[in-house]
This record gives sequence, structure tokens and C-alpha cells, in this order.
Amino acid sequence: MDIPFLSLKDVTSKYRSEIHEAISRVIDSGWYLQGKENHDFEADYAQYIGVRHAVGCANGFDALVWIFRAYMELGIMSPGDEVIVPANTYIASILAVTENNLVPVLVEPNITTYLLDDSKLEEVITVKTKAIMIVHLYGQCAYTEKIEQLCKKNNLKLVEDNAQAHGCLYYGNKTGSLGDAAGHSFYPGKNLGALGDAGAVTTDDGELAEAIRIIANYGSSKKYVFKYKGRNSRLDEIQAAVLGVEYCTV
Repeated sequence: MDIPFLSLKDVTSKYRSEIHEAISRVIDSGWYLQGKENHDFEADYAQYIGVRHAVGCANGFDALVWIFRAYMELGIMSPGDEVIVPANTYIASILAVTENNLVPVLVEPNITTYLLDDSKLEEVITVKTKAIMIVHLYGQCAYTEKIEQLCKKNNLKLVEDNAQAHGCLYYGNKTGSLGDAAGHSFYPGKNLGALGDAGAVTTDDGELAEAIRIIANYGSSKKYVFKYKGRNSRLDEIQAAVLGVEYCTV
């Protein structure tokens, strides 16, 4: 007999009635995008992570892409700039960099944790380096004080890929609140999972959060006004409602 490694059906069934109620609430409202469910989840998730802003988007990959895209729109990064990334990560971390015509500089992991080795960072920082991306893998926190010090010393942005560590703590502070911005995935198999693709960016930077919100809505700041060259990457109301149920159990 095959024993499934992870049965999402069994996990979801524990909250079947709450999820059905949440989905029915959205259907009955007749409002399926950018409504109350999205607003409420963003507020709750920002509070949970410990930051001022959470911006929902279509998936975790887009969350990382929009962080770098927003930094470019704000004039903080330019095509050809370098982003230091761990060599041991899922390809989405790297694609988020190359998608923006930035250059990933791969650094090998610490052999005992398989997280980014902070002892190897200083030697790869150049005048073109603009950010360090840390990836919290296997529920472990990749942040170190040395990484933060290097970022401050070299005026670099610290970006977190928090797709695999929702709820992980570093001395009482949650991953997703430790850097300048963080991308979160709510893929169904994640610690906090939706019933499909979903993601979010968390940050304390209000200007960055607003730029990301606009970029993920076709670049539109208000109807028929397009501030940036954007894409369609919105968190829909049904996924936001389901995440609201799941969030209460984290």
C-alpha cells in the first residue's frame, strides 16, 4: 500500500466547513478581485509577520519578481546590476533576478545548514552589487547579523525568499520581517497554503509596497491611469478568503 508523503486532501479536510463558508461568502458577495477578503488577509498577514505592509499577488515567484521590478522603477536598481543569491535554492529565486535583467551571483551554501554561507559574501561584492537575497530553506532562518552588517556597509538591499519558512523565528522576529522586503509563496504544499497559486510581498517600506501594488495591477494606480509598465498578478478573493482560514491555524 502506498502511503502519501503529503496528503493535501487530508490537511484541507480538517478545515472543510470553514473553507466552504469562506468560499461561499465570496461567491455570495459578487466581488471576486481586490475586495474585502484581500484587504483583510493583507492586514492580518502583515500583522502576523510583523511589518507595516503586505501586498497580495498571484504567486510566490511574482512576489520576488515585483520586489526587484519595483526597485528598478524607483531608480534603486538598473539592468546589469548584481544580486547575490544562494546556489542552493529553487530556480524561482534565480529567475526573479534574471526576469528583471539583473545578474545573479551564486554563492555556495554552508555545508552544515545548506543555507547561504555568509563567510563567502564579502569576496563577491562589487560596485555593481545592489542586493543580497537570502532563502529560508527547510524551515530554517538564513538571516545572520553578518549579512545585515554587510548590507549596511555596502548600501545593499536585503531581500528574503520566505517561500518555505512561514512562522520561522529569529530571536522573536519572523522571517519575512528581517530584510527590506520578502516574497512569500502560498502554493498549496507550503506551510501556509491556498487552494491554488497565491503569494505576497511583505515590507516596512511604504513606497516599495505601493509600487508593487501598482505593478501587479497592470501598472495602474487608478482606473485607466498607468504609472508603470505592469502585469496582471493579483491575489483573487477566493484564495484570500481561504488563506484567511488557513492563517488562523498557523
